[in-house]
Amino acid sequence: MNQNFSQPFVSRALTSWVSKFLTIAFHFTAEEAVYLLELLAFFLVFEIFYQVGVCIKGKQFGVISSVLLILSIPWFAFLPRYMPLYFLYDTYALLANVIFLYFLQRGKFVPFVIFFSFATLNRETSLIFVFIYFLVHFQSLGNYKLLKRIGLLLLIWVSIKILLKFLFSMKGGEVYQDQYWSNIEFFLSMTYEIKNPIFFEPYYRFSFLIFPILFLIPLFWKQNVSMLPLRIRKTLPIGLVILLIFLYTANIYEYRIFTEFLPIFILPISMIVVQTIKYGESLELG
Repeated sequence: MNQNFSQPFVSRALTSWVSKFLTIAFHFTAEEAVYLLELLAFFLVFEIFYQVGVCIKGKQFGVISSVLLILSIPWFAFLPRYMPLYFLYDTYALLANVIFLYFLQRGKFVPFVIFFSFATLNRETSLIFVFIYFLVHFQSLGNYKLLKRIGLLLLIWVSIKILLKFLFSMKGGEVYQDQYWSNIEFFLSMTYEIKNPIFFEPYYRFSFLIFPILFLIPLFWKQNVSMLPLRIRKTLPIGLVILLIFLYTANIYEYRIFTEFLPIFILPISMIVVQTIKYGESLELG
């Protein structure tokens, strides 16, 4: 809350400001403020994601997709791993993604813009939702109208980043970090095995390299993708965009950084699971 660290971390300022307000206004301790905000965020994540599921396919689907999200988050965010860091802004980045998905489903642009501003104050990864908005509305919204909206979102994002850079100019550091070389070393593994012998324990190799493949493999089957609504199908390429951005600007082995984007992939995976179960039931009845 004292923001006693360098950029880019200090510029993820929203939760620090809100926590500090709670300590001043309600005399909370720092721990109480953080735990309250964490509890509130996760409650809203699951409630809003349930509403997203209801909007798409009804209450049953809302329950199934929410349960799958609940089961997936601990694997990415909480299991023991190298650099076991936990940041409040990670949780609110997850909440922002769920809110964005809700307003995308409802077709509400003005609330989307408002929450986009808050999300950018929280973390710079809000930029990825500009790409998602473009993918979802490409060829379904007029070109001029779409370009105006994308331009507005980009202007907001750049303006907020410049403001944060100015506010924390005395803190040092950079707006983003070049991590491509350390990520290359991670995949080559030799340097990390020497420096961090615990780093490549079997469970970590499995969790990082195998689990995401098993988790996402249904999305690579043509028959599965064909059953998805067009709007959901349009969001699938964003996984490659996320990976490419993180390969350059993030420590790819910090598994938690992928947590905020889980809702984007839980929705199509839940649809595939539901359709597969229904297909199996129909075969039994037949």
